[in-house]
Order: sequence, then structure tokens, then C-alpha cells
Amino acid sequence: MIEAVLFDIDGTLFDHEHASSGSLRALIEVERDDLDDAAHAEALAEWRRLEALHYPLYLTGELSLDEQRRQRAGGMLTWLETHDRPEHELDAWWQRFLDGYRERWRPFPDAEAGVAALERDGFALGVITNADGDIQRRKLAALGLLERLPAFVASSEAGSAKPEPAIFHAACELLELPPERVAYVGDRLDIDAQGARDAGLLGIWLDRLDEAEALVQSGEEPGVVVIESLADLRSVLLGGS
Repeated sequence: MIEAVLFDIDGTLFDHEHASSGSLRALIEVERDDLDDAAHAEALAEWRRLEALHYPLYLTGELSLDEQRRQRAGGMLTWLETHDRPEHELDAWWQRFLDGYRERWRPFPDAEAGVAALERDGFALGVITNADGDIQRRKLAALGLLERLPAFVASSEAGSAKPEPAIFHAACELLELPPERVAYVGDRLDIDAQGARDAGLLGIWLDRLDEAEALVQSGEEPGVVVIESLADLRSVLLGGS
């Protein structure tokens, strides 16, 4: 029987893509005023590539938080073909990105109701996040969810990161529950849902981008519970009640 539910934050409760892409576009328009919508889409794809390249190095400790930010800022400015900048200017550019990012913070429409339904049913609640703990707490506070998700585990504080079993087990220890009584919900199949499953939890993939059908058609099975909205979570956990 599941007694607790843990959530990923970015892409699950918090609309990271909206905030990140909106802030990036505003910065690009300052750097270059000659880019059309197609070029902006290419810039966003490059931004995502840089995040996928450098952020994992922060999670493994190979880069500090500030170092991976400078790598991503420098890579974006190189792609935009603007002039090279010293370290302090890269830091200033990133700060402008963060300011715009924070202005655009918002939850997904299903986040509040999804959490509230589980609260009413008495589930213990919390989060596991691959990010800096202080930043993620500020996000949850801004969304009105921090106190409602008290079991909080961040990779920056846990010494491990998803999909490593250790970070999932740290959260279970915080809850004082065995893994088999804990569910974990996230928008990433591999990092979140399959990582949780491999650690002994009930892994639930929040398939916001409708990717599961194509995966199955290609001959692959997710191997975890799949939902399309947090509105579906309660019925999954309670067996359709």
C-alpha cells in the first residue's frame, strides 16, 4: 500500500520550460534584433543542448553551480555570434536570465489540485529534485507548495542525484517508510520514473509531452505507471476509487 508520494519539481509541478524559454527569448532580443521565430526556435534548441551537456556535470560535482552556468551562458553567446566576455560579464548575463526566469515562475494548471487531492487522502508528501536546494525551495514557496510538501530532498544536499538509488532511499528514510510504500512522480521517464522503480519505489511517469504512445509503437515499454496529468494520480494510487 502506498502511504507517501514524492514529486519532481521542474516539468512536473513547476512549468520550467515556460519560464526558461521566455527569459531566454527576452535576452536574445537584447543581444540580436535580427532573429526571426525560426532562429529563436534554433536558439532554444541550442539552449537545451547546452543544459543537457553541462548540467549533469554539476550534478556529478565536476562543475560547480556557477561554473556550469558560465559554460551555458558562454555557449549561448558563442552561438549568437556575439563577442567573447570575461567571467564577470557571463555572471551578469546569467543573473539577467535568472531575473527573467523568476518573473515567469508558474505552476502547471494541475499541480494545486493534484497535491490537494492527495492531502485530503492523508498521503505524506514531498519532493526529490536534481537541483540546488535553496533555489528549489524558493520555487515551491512562490507556488504556495513548500509547506505542503515537507519531505524535501535536493541533490545539492543529498550527495547523490536521480536516477541513483541513494537519493530515492534518502527520501524514504526521511519519510520513515520502506521504498515499496512510496510513489515517485516525474516528467522524465528515465531519470524520474524508471530511476524510482529501480530503487524500489512505485515509479510514475507524468507524460506531459504525450511520448508514451510513440514509445510503445516503436516496440519499447515504459515499464512504469504512465499518467498524462496530475489529475489522474489519485485514481492510480487508490485503484480507481
